[in-house]
Amino acid sequence: MTLADVAHRTDSLIMSALHAVMDPEYGTVSIVDLGIVDAVDETAERVTVQLLPTMAGCPAREVIEHDVKAALSRVDRRKIDVKWRLDGSWTPERLSHSACEQLGREFSVAIRHGEALPTCPLCLTDALREVAAVGPTRCRAVAWCSHCRNVIEIVG
Repeated sequence: MTLADVAHRTDSLIMSALHAVMDPEYGTVSIVDLGIVDAVDETAERVTVQLLPTMAGCPAREVIEHDVKAALSRVDRRKIDVKWRLDGSWTPERLSHSACEQLGREFSVAIRHGEALPTCPLCLTDALREVAAVGPTRCRAVAWCSHCRNVIEIVG
């Protein structure tokens, strides 16, 4: 299911509330733009939000779950359930275009699609060289841009 499918089937107040939930690690990027909102199901009694973590051992799951429940309870009186999907895999393709730009501009994070190194999100050159396969978290590598001389984290 694409984000457009989720948004089309979901009450606009609920989607607005989910857009207001920011990722704890990247505090200006919403969980919707990060692509971790997988589905939203509504019945007369409850709203169930299904999330797909960027990695199975994501340490921010409890914080995100709490923030989703708090945000939705402000706009909806039904019971709020948050479920984590651990049977699928998050991929960088789930990121919105806005999230990719924001991650690059504000956090020096480049998004890898496939095996090739991405361009540097700061100077937009092909001058990245991976220096560590694992960075501050397991889901990020570290690269060095020989053009702008910045350390860049790579997701994907």
